[in-house]
Amino acid sequence: MTKITQKLLTEEKIPIAPFNGEDFDKLNISVDGYKAQCFILERWGTNKIIIQYEEKHPKWNYCFITKYFHFEKPGEMLWGHRGEKMHIAIC
Repeated sequence: MTKITQKLLTEEKIPIAPFNGEDFDKLNISVDGYKAQCFILERWGTNKIIIQYEEKHPKWNYCFITKYFHFEKPGEMLWGHRGEKMHIAIC
């Protein structure tokens, strides 16, 4: 039997968008089963995670952005002030 493993996302694996606006490679991910890409926008002391969905998400439309996020364990991003979670794997 073949064991299926997923690469779970951690903050260290997320690319940071360059200040000068140059092109860069976003990370292909799956968020709660929805295909997306992500990166961190690092600006003047406030980092924001940006998740861009390939198809319209029922709750977030095509984009999710927050500066209130952290990873307590790989693949599980906590965000906001109410302990909401997203399960994120690298594609």
